[in-house]
Amino acid sequence: MNDQTNPWFCLKGKDIPATIKLDPVIHRFTSPACHILDIGCSAGNASIPLASEGFLVTGIDINSEALQMARSSSISRGFPQVPLFIRADATTLPFADAAFDITIMQAFLTTITTKEDRARIIRESCRVLKPGGHLYLADFGQTWHSKLYRERYINDLPLTKEEGSIVAYDRETGEVAYVAHHFTEKELVFLLAENGFEIEFFKFDEFVTRTGNRVNGFVAVGRKEA
Repeated sequence: MNDQTNPWFCLKGKDIPATIKLDPVIHRFTSPACHILDIGCSAGNASIPLASEGFLVTGIDINSEALQMARSSSISRGFPQVPLFIRADATTLPFADAAFDITIMQAFLTTITTKEDRARIIRESCRVLKPGGHLYLADFGQTWHSKLYRERYINDLPLTKEEGSIVAYDRETGEVAYVAHHFTEKELVFLLAENGFEIEFFKFDEFVTRTGNRVNGFVAVGRKEA
């Protein structure tokens, strides 16, 4: 998907949903000197708190406005470590092999609408990690017990072409803003396991969306296989 067809490229920075908070489990896998790559960093909701703890953080996103918001916010807070924010595509990361100790994805894979691109992104995350490095991932799970989501999964299927995906509409224009995918446990586990990671941590969670809806979620940590 190129910039012209990717809705996240031109979405206003303030309209990018960012409601999931970093799970404390990430600190089991960090060390004071580790270099963290935040993939799909948006306005820095994960990058900035990590930098405030003294970690060296690089954030990448395709949305220029969100990146500018992240830069301005991090500089204004005067942290000793200011994250480096770079515009880049997660399917082809502009970094050398084994450049990072940890990569993180906070509600990022939900924005990727094809299985092929999700696999490429996980492989790229694996490539840029040092041997034994970790990928921390938090994302939305399918919530079939909710009548709201059950109906959306079914009604939106003709447009999304993938079970568990939903359409989000622009609240002002009513036009399609983007498509979001919700995962099953099996789907997410195999996505990591088939693209270079051994699962070291996995838990079920519940997240709240930007509209206040409660949705199933997962937090996972994978270790780069030798």
